[in-house]
Amino acid sequence: MTIVTLRRSAGTAGAIRGAGEKSALGRISRCGHTIDRWIARSRQRRALRDIAEIDYLLKDIGVSREEAFREAGKPFWRP
Repeated sequence: MTIVTLRRSAGTAGAIRGAGEKSALGRISRCGHTIDRWIARSRQRRALRDIAEIDYLLKDIGVSREEAFREAGKPFWRP
C-alpha cells in the first residue's frame, strides 16, 4: 500500500498555485470522491441483498425480488 502525503513547502505559503499543482490536487480529490461513491454503492447493494428475501420490504421500496438480486449482484464500480 502506498500512502501519499501532500505538504505545502514553507516558501510557497501564500503564493499562487501553479496550474500543475491545482490539476494534481483536483485529480486526487476526484479519486477520493470516486472511492467514496464506490463504498456507498457497495453498502447499498449489500443492504439490498439482505432484504431481497423479505417480500413486504421489497414491496415498500417498489422493487421486485429479481430486480433486487440483479442490482445487488452488480460489482461496486458499475453504476
